[in-house]
Amino acid sequence: MSDPKDSHVLPVTEELSRRGVAFEVFDPASYPNGSTVTITSCGAGVDVYLHCDTHLDLANVRSVWYRRPGSFAISDQLKPEEAEWLRAECSHAIRTVWDEIPALWVSHPDAIRRASVKVKQLDTALKLGFSIPRFTITNDEEDASDFISSCPSGVVVKSLNSPVITYRDQVCTLYTHLLTADDREELNSVRFGPTYLQEFVKKSMDVRVTVFDDEVFAVGIKSTSSEDALIDFRRAEIYDLPHEVINIPEDLKQLCVQLVQRLNLKFGAIDLLLKPNGDYLFLEVNPNGQWYWLEWVTGLPMVRSLCNLLMSAK
Repeated sequence: MSDPKDSHVLPVTEELSRRGVAFEVFDPASYPNGSTVTITSCGAGVDVYLHCDTHLDLANVRSVWYRRPGSFAISDQLKPEEAEWLRAECSHAIRTVWDEIPALWVSHPDAIRRASVKVKQLDTALKLGFSIPRFTITNDEEDASDFISSCPSGVVVKSLNSPVITYRDQVCTLYTHLLTADDREELNSVRFGPTYLQEFVKKSMDVRVTVFDDEVFAVGIKSTSSEDALIDFRRAEIYDLPHEVINIPEDLKQLCVQLVQRLNLKFGAIDLLLKPNGDYLFLEVNPNGQWYWLEWVTGLPMVRSLCNLLMSAK
């Protein structure tokens, strides 16, 4: 279930085709103008049928990969108020479709939504035994000031939910930012909403751990090789940063698997920091994050792993 133009979709569908596996790519962006959903009562409960390029009885679907679905295709003939109402109706209908598919999900949209809550991730990671940087989330200026004063090595500010602000004429990305003296002068701005502050930790590299069920792939990203990437490696051109396949400790590998399972996911893209002393710190897990670039750069068989997982459904 995805926008078919997403960069991850083609290599996965090519591998499924090579294996002779029947599949359908459905994007909710085609609904309701370009596809139909029928939910009807029957003697045993409810039947759900989806018609996009083919007619699917969703009771026969074995597995679903939930990737990056687009927004509903709402008719431009409707008034804005009508379109808003219809979009909510479409969302309700599609959620019904999700709940009625008796399949293996990678991962279920409801699980992805719940696992996207940063504090839930951090709390779960701590309870499992991960180490994390100290943090606070507050809109109280005094609490923010006290936290900053307690971090002599510095503090970074991060987005709690989306790192993107969409203006009428441009889109801006909010990267993780190391607080400066000038920022301290604007500390009263935390009153406008929740501000996510985290103790700055010096790193030797970023580590992306990608988990498909119980299979784990770890890649070190040498972000210290670029000035732009020192605080947030997303600021740099990712393909310019050296990548290397690394072997993380077995107990850490198992913690990563347990974290994904505890969040009721089948997939997770976990960001860690490797400190100069060799310790690892957990930063976050993206329950539907990017991963194909890592295969492209390192050759790790991630497409194969995902397809194996999808085909494991009985």
